[in-house]
Amino acid sequence: MKILSVSTATNHLSVALNDDQQIIVEKNERDERNHSEHLDPLIAEILKENNLSLKDIDRFAVAIGPGSYTGLRIGITTVKMFASILNKEGVGISTLQALAKGVKEDALVITALDARNDNYFAAGYLSGAVPENVIPDGHYNIDVLLKAIQEYTANNKVKKIILVGSGLEKQDDKFKALNVPYEYGTDQQNVIHAGLIGQLAENATPVDPDKLLPRYLRRTQAEVDWHKKTGKPFEPDSHYVEEV
Repeated sequence: MKILSVSTATNHLSVALNDDQQIIVEKNERDERNHSEHLDPLIAEILKENNLSLKDIDRFAVAIGPGSYTGLRIGITTVKMFASILNKEGVGISTLQALAKGVKEDALVITALDARNDNYFAAGYLSGAVPENVIPDGHYNIDVLLKAIQEYTANNKVKKIILVGSGLEKQDDKFKALNVPYEYGTDQQNVIHAGLIGQLAENATPVDPDKLLPRYLRRTQAEVDWHKKTGKPFEPDSHYVEEV
């Protein structure tokens, strides 16, 4: 199965071509912050180098969040378009699970994206071929996240904690207080790799392209403003998109 995977969830852009579990090629750009301009050329480059067209792809996969609101929409919209037009399978993969996939040793992997002011998009996964989610993906204040980690380690045997992603090094003193061996991820582990998304996507359940929606894990400012203005309850993401 040929899988084309993308991540635009952070300032790190990643595109990969997999053949089942084998990563054929992965291309990455860091800190460019203009995914809308670079995503399609990277995809075209990968296809050309491998003598393929979009029609040859069996499954499209994308990091669905959490992450940058704008970034997520770019990647998800691209994959939805390809899958829908070509009548191909689409798969959404948690950004945080994709980060955990990069850790090979036996550990509790805390994956996080810095959401500022001591808040994080974070989760806990047990490392493995398909990382097992043991602390749900969520938007956490650092103290709430630490409490969740403490509760898990108190009830389960944990040899080591590996902290992967961005911003957790700022909380080093608090992690020391856990009294569990821990270390930080490498530069390679701290970014999202489309090739790993492709590996996770091989055995994931495909969905209707129209149901590929971002998982922001917190309300956007536009939603908050809409709620204040209308007084109406929050609705599914798709209800905030005007049909044209």
